[in-house]
Amino acid sequence: MIHHWLGWISLVVCTILLAKYIGRISNNKKINQLLRKIHKPLGIAVMGIATIHGVISFIKSPTVNIQNITGLILLVFIFLLARTFYAKTRLKAKWFQVHRNLAILLCVIMVIHIIVSFS
Repeated sequence: MIHHWLGWISLVVCTILLAKYIGRISNNKKINQLLRKIHKPLGIAVMGIATIHGVISFIKSPTVNIQNITGLILLVFIFLLARTFYAKTRLKAKWFQVHRNLAILLCVIMVIHIIVSFS
């Protein structure tokens, strides 16, 4: 049961992380500053929470199924997003576009993972 809660917590944290885009395009500087401050710590938190969620879920159901596969792909994308941040000196001007594109793909895969989990 704890893995279900960890999954929902991961979803909420990812939603807050994705809200950074809305904070960026809004003209409200306070919201943008707040979301900028918490973006990196929440990113680290979601990596930990999602990893624990995945490990516990796989222990509960160690079979290879679409739910576990989409979850693993989702976890890989979370770590790739973190990697783009830490590789931004190497990626130079392209890092932000790569980071944003990976975030969009993360959203798509997350929706697929949630739909598969409920079916």
